Amino acid sequence: MSGCDTAAFLALWNGIAREDDRAEYEHWHTFEHVPERTALPGFVEAERYRSTDAARSYFTLYRLASLDALDTPMYRDVFTHPTPWSARMRATLSDFYRLPCVQLGIHGLSRAPRLVTLRWRSNAADLPAQLNVQLNAWLAEQVLHGRLVHAEWGWAPPSEAYWKPNMADNGMGGEGVEHCALLWHFDVPALEAACAALTAFLQPLASGLGTPQHFELQSTVRNPSLRAPATERMAPHATLFHHYTRG
Repeated sequence: MSGCDTAAFLALWNGIAREDDRAEYEHWHTFEHVPERTALPGFVEAERYRSTDAARSYFTLYRLASLDALDTPMYRDVFTHPTPWSARMRATLSDFYRLPCVQLGIHGLSRAPRLVTLRWRSNAADLPAQLNVQLNAWLAEQVLHGRLVHAEWGWAPPSEAYWKPNMADNGMGGEGVEHCALLWHFDVPALEAACAALTAFLQPLASGLGTPQHFELQSTVRNPSLRAPATERMAPHATLFHHYTRG
């Protein structure tokens, strides 16, 4: 596994309830919401993705120093006291699904713009140690041979401290703890082949296996306060908010 300055990640999937709200959502999410979250203590960076299918859903990946980043006073403040624009945009979200994960593997020095997400359930709180090693070895081999550019995966501890209500069904069925794998490549057919191979690898290990979802990168942002931790919230993006709400 390659080195990394994160030990956890927050994965978020969502859609848009009304097509008429899409342009405003794109601006709010890019210029206010994700930068505000990424500037919080314990957040390292974020990547925004849009699906490549006709439905145009979204995926956001926040890399965290640890899951403790989701239980700080500043995080609770931005969640319970949203900006005016965030309060307005919450009503536009659909199929919201949130998964805080402890990172169990990260492979590859580079990243690529094409992403597949895959969720599954295991009856064990974590994969048994031997299978954990096998899965990391399998992902490392995919990167070594160029079948993937980058891969990360983790499991979601069922702790009430980190969970917020989800709007969507996870679509997996089965019992046990949820896991998530994130696979990157610049070539779509190669990514599809690697995802199919991972699905086959996981099939006998999973009590429930989700449907792969394909995304393309939209934007990235890194915490601007990593060297000097933030002590107050980032200011709202008033200019764009007024653009969408005036008149």
